[in-house]
Amino acid sequence: MVAKFIEEFRSEVVNFSDAKPRVCAHFHEWLAGVGLVMLRMRNIDVATIFTTHATLLGRFLCAGAVDFYNNLDKFDIDGEAGKRGIYHRYCMERCCAHLAHTFTTVSEITGVEAEHLLKRKPDIITPNGLNVKKFAALHEFQNLHALSKERINDFIRGHFYGFMDFDLDKTLYFFIAGRYEFGNKGADLYIEALARLNHYMKASGTDKTVIAFIIFPAKTNNFNIESLRGQAITKALRDTIHDIQAKIGKRMYEVCLTGRLPEASELLLKEETVRLKRCIYAAQRETLPPITTHNVCDDHTDPVLNALRRCHLFNDTHDRVKVIFHPEFLSVSNPLFGMDYEEFVRGCHLGVFPSYYEPWGYTPAECTVMGIPSVTTNLSGFGCFMAEHIADPMSYGIYIIDRRYIGLEESVRQLAQNLFEFVQLNRRQRIIQRNRTERLSELLDWRILGSYYRQARQHALRLVYPELAVEEAAGAGRLNYPRPLSEPPSPTSSRATTPAPSEHGSDDEDSIDSEAELEELGVGGGSVNGSTTSSR
Repeated sequence: MVAKFIEEFRSEVVNFSDAKPRVCAHFHEWLAGVGLVMLRMRNIDVATIFTTHATLLGRFLCAGAVDFYNNLDKFDIDGEAGKRGIYHRYCMERCCAHLAHTFTTVSEITGVEAEHLLKRKPDIITPNGLNVKKFAALHEFQNLHALSKERINDFIRGHFYGFMDFDLDKTLYFFIAGRYEFGNKGADLYIEALARLNHYMKASGTDKTVIAFIIFPAKTNNFNIESLRGQAITKALRDTIHDIQAKIGKRMYEVCLTGRLPEASELLLKEETVRLKRCIYAAQRETLPPITTHNVCDDHTDPVLNALRRCHLFNDTHDRVKVIFHPEFLSVSNPLFGMDYEEFVRGCHLGVFPSYYEPWGYTPAECTVMGIPSVTTNLSGFGCFMAEHIADPMSYGIYIIDRRYIGLEESVRQLAQNLFEFVQLNRRQRIIQRNRTERLSELLDWRILGSYYRQARQHALRLVYPELAVEEAAGAGRLNYPRPLSEPPSPTSSRATTPAPSEHGSDDEDSIDSEAELEELGVGGGSVNGSTTSSR
């Protein structure tokens, strides 16, 4: 029907133009590509573009736990497609790639994959962008982070009731989210790295806590009773305290009107003390906080739960890394979180996406435009794109894990080390990093990346209409982000003019920042707290 529509359009447009009409049709993925095949079979005078966002066979092979990228040139692709029951779809995808006048993919890494599996090298790479204006918060994104984090804090209080032995002001939120492809999305790497991070944090004696969210939609029966009970108990305690608070305020006002200060016994009455004791007693429990918010079907075969069991991540009191598996996408109607995905991302500190197969990677891109640092890999289109355009991605809050040239063990170690270094940052350093991350929004804006699509259209038009003089569009290659040179928090010359200059080293946080910032400027050297924090 699409091919028929374009054919009709092409025949009718002649009547509305004095010049010879030149039509370009762009098809995404093999399902839409059927229309492209029909247009070429009918010899319709239309320039065609085909874009694959991921190859079918590549996704299936990676899900089968094979050494994909080191064996791209060795696969019997017809045999592999047949064994997986996708031969007909694979043939359609390959047919679309070869019949299109211009063939594009969304990243260099997918281009290499297409060259071997579809037997055609892409003419142009068309990276995926975002409508940055939708996410733009101007100077408010730091405030939005604080507000959303408080919403997550409310959930955490309910989930860990009875075991709230950690300080929420010193708690960091990490998360992974996406389709439930355990290996392709790097959930195996993430959980293993969390176990090692837990060991590093306990060995270092840090007072910080990491709460790691795993958000993959899985088949569930319903919410976990313990999770719902925790939210109800904390809500009851909060409502009770608000009620008592109002009554204490009224009594304090009445006593103060008499010209004296109230006694403690006049403020908190015995019956109110009993109410509080009942709430506190209800908030006690002996069982550990659950590692999942839902009752997962066939939990004995669930990959995430089995990995958490293997790594002994059970939310024990002595663990510095706590985990929460939320097997459902987030929405405002969710009775546990009551927030959508965008709001949740803004409240977290770090997105972790160590994917093995990720043609582009919208999840780290969304983190970036919202000013949230993220972890990606050199096997994801997003990671390769950032490495190409940024001189030092880590200094901008983009941690790129090597999963292409080193073994799995080394990749896990690298990820765990990066997570540990992030945990060691103080609040001020994290704020600086979020500011830098948000600066990269322009790089992911469709206003910039749309130029690659214009290049693809012009490439196809020149092939079909060689007489057409088309000025070649420029890509986004002009965008280059050098390593940031941060300035010290306040000029040294201004400090001596203050009425009471502070002693050197009196403010631990500022002194750490000053050293780190000076190190970035090349003025000082060395490391802070045993780890280099200059660029992070």
